[in-house]
Order: sequence, then structure tokens, then C-alpha cells
Amino acid sequence: MSPKIKRTCAFFTFGCKVNQYETQLIREEFIANGFTETKENPSFYIVNGCTVTSRADKKCSSLLKSLFRKNPRAKIILTGCYAQNIKVKRLEPENVSCIIPQDKKSSVFHVVESKFGKLFESIHAPAHLLSDFNNLEKGIREFNGHNRAFVKIQDGCDNFCTYCIVPFMRGAPWSRPLAEVFNEVKLLSEKGFKEIVLCGINLGTWGREFMPGLKINNLVKALSTLGDLKRLRLSSIELKYVDDSLIEALGEDSKLCHHLHIPLQSGDSFILKKMHRDYSASEYLNTLSRIRSKVKDISFTTDIMVGFPGESDLHFNNTLDIVKKAEFTRVHVFTFSPRSGTSAANMPQQVDAQTKRQRRLVLEDVVAKTSLVARKDLLNKELSVLFEQRENDCWCGYSDSYVYVKVPTTKNLENIIQKVKVVSMNLTETIARV
Repeated sequence: MSPKIKRTCAFFTFGCKVNQYETQLIREEFIANGFTETKENPSFYIVNGCTVTSRADKKCSSLLKSLFRKNPRAKIILTGCYAQNIKVKRLEPENVSCIIPQDKKSSVFHVVESKFGKLFESIHAPAHLLSDFNNLEKGIREFNGHNRAFVKIQDGCDNFCTYCIVPFMRGAPWSRPLAEVFNEVKLLSEKGFKEIVLCGINLGTWGREFMPGLKINNLVKALSTLGDLKRLRLSSIELKYVDDSLIEALGEDSKLCHHLHIPLQSGDSFILKKMHRDYSASEYLNTLSRIRSKVKDISFTTDIMVGFPGESDLHFNNTLDIVKKAEFTRVHVFTFSPRSGTSAANMPQQVDAQTKRQRRLVLEDVVAKTSLVARKDLLNKELSVLFEQRENDCWCGYSDSYVYVKVPTTKNLENIIQKVKVVSMNLTETIARV
């Protein structure tokens, strides 16, 4: 008789906040069914992969190989958008025991149980864990390793930007019901999570299938009634969904953080049109100005792509100009990566790798300098910071406006919202004192 498989597992997540949330859902189901999470030679590795860029593909592939080398007897379970993509391409990575595509991700535990369940050791989990999990409405009860909890409220996208493979991996937009989200946020807040980050693949579409006029500001208003909730933050949201109702909520709701992450992608209107983005560079800047006129101390972060097909030096310089004018506090800079199945992958005038690397370095330098300009206004001002982790002799966390702040102190500030005074800053750091 072959030895029984121990109920031990480890989780790895690549990509967006939605992926991190979905991993937590999977983790809780495994734990509820008697599994123990461990880093020491687990019986199962569950890898939640991302395929948004070729770099993400390479990271996932590299991890799968290293896990097998480290622990060849373990079962490797691959899920997520990366799994979806390789299923579509009919690829079979070596040493992966089971591939569960994105559209079947919610059944990861059941697939593992049906395939390997007869080989498991007897379950030793306390009965209340499984009972609590089965009785809980869809959602998470914890957020492993975090002080801020991500809550997925929406999935899918139908924008079909010409460079983006995500709509093909995650399908059409759909929203979680308000009551379901409300109960999940209530539970997490009661458990001590001071900040909840609402996330989605195309966040601004939340609610549109439920009733005419239902928007994300209605959800924010409902969640803000929760007494234990201290801060509520929106993750990435497209420009067209930042309307008057949301701007009003930002200005009036004391729990909604004064920060928006609005993807720009390019600062050139010609390139934006080729990307199938539905705004011009000037419309983007005008929206930021309108928000700033109505919401005190608002900050903006964004995503920018360099090297899109046909991007000339002139187009790239227009992006640099927009970055300087927008004064983002943080920018996620990445290079265009051809994704098979998207129209941009076959566009003429593909930009060579060296030019993309050079443009990325130039943009990152400009971003650092403009971020410093944007943060200069914070000098000698008070910020409310949720402290999350310790780095050397400093406690670090994010302000309401999503500025990453370091405070030199021996005091334990973990998971505490504390007012601090900004005393200095440089290109990479903002330093404050309690």
C-alpha cells in the first residue's frame, strides 16, 4: 500500500489584486478541509498564474520548474490566467500535475480532492472550520500576510484594448451583489482590517447589470455605514467611470481614500486611439484637473506602457510631457509585450527591444522626479498612515493618499492608523515622524 499524501500545501500568486483575492479564497477552502499551509516540502503547490505580459509568463514558468526541482514529489496545481492561456494554446508544462484554467478557478479544491482525495491522510481539521466555511456567504474571512484586505467586487472586461489579453482570459464583465460584498467587508472590518481595497478587472462597471443607474459610488456609500470600517480604497479604475457621482463621493465620504489609480497607458492621443482607449491625452489631464478642483489633497497613480507598435520618439515625448503635467505620485511603467490573439501583436512598426528598454529607463527617471515634485507639497504636513511592515529601523505604510511613508521608531505601529508629520523626502522615500 502506497503511503498516504499529507494534507499540506503552499500557495504562490502572480499578478493583480484580484488574483491575490482569489488565492485567498482557495487557501481558505483548503484549510477548511484539513490542510496545513507550510513552506517546508508541502504535498501540494497551488500556483495562481498571470499572463498579462510575456514577462509574467516567464515568471510563472520559472517558478514551476524551480518548485519541481526543490520538491519533485509534490503535486503542482496550476490555475489562473496563465493556466487559461496555456490551455488555449494546448501546451502542457512539464511536471505540472493538474491545470485548472481561470474559468474553473473556483473549483480548484474540488478538482484536487476528486483526483487525489483517496490518497489523502484522514482529515484532522476542527469541525467548526469546515462548517464556518460552508456556511459563509461567498467571500474571504482573512487576508493572509496583509494588513489591508483586498475584496473583489467585479470580474471580466469587454473593453478589448488592442494590446490586452485579459478579456479573452476572464470573459465578459460581471458584478458581485451589493449584499454579498457588504457582508464580506463587514466581517473583515470586524476582524481588524483597517483598510479595505475594492478591486476588479474593470472596477467601474460594477453594478451595471443589476439596475439602471447603480454605480460604484452607491456601493461606497453603503459600505461607509459600517462602524468598524476605517478606510475604503478603490483600486484601478478607468477614466470614463470617474464621473460626477464618484468625484462627489471622494469629496464627501470621510472613509473613502483620497487617491485614484487611473490607467493612462500613453500620453499621446494617436497611440491611445491605436490602443482602443476611449479618451485623448487632453481629456485625461482635464479630468485630473476637475477632480483636483473638487477633492482636497487627492493623489493620482497610473500605468504607462512604452514601445507600443508605431510609437515614435514624438509620441513618447508626448507621454513624458503628460507625466510632468499630471504629477503622479507613482507610476507602474512597463514595456509593450505582444500577446498572441490580440490585434496589437500583429500590428506593423513593432518597436525593437533596445528602444523599449531605453524608453522605460527614461520614463522611470522622469516619473521619480515628478513624483518628488508632487510629494513636495506634503512637507511639514500631517498624514494619516496605516502602518503595515517594518523595514530596518522604520515602520512603513500607506497614507490615505497612497504615499508610502517611513517612520524611524522603535514603537510597534503594526496595523495602527497614526497621524505623522512629513519631515523629509527624496526621489524614492517619504520620511515622517510620529
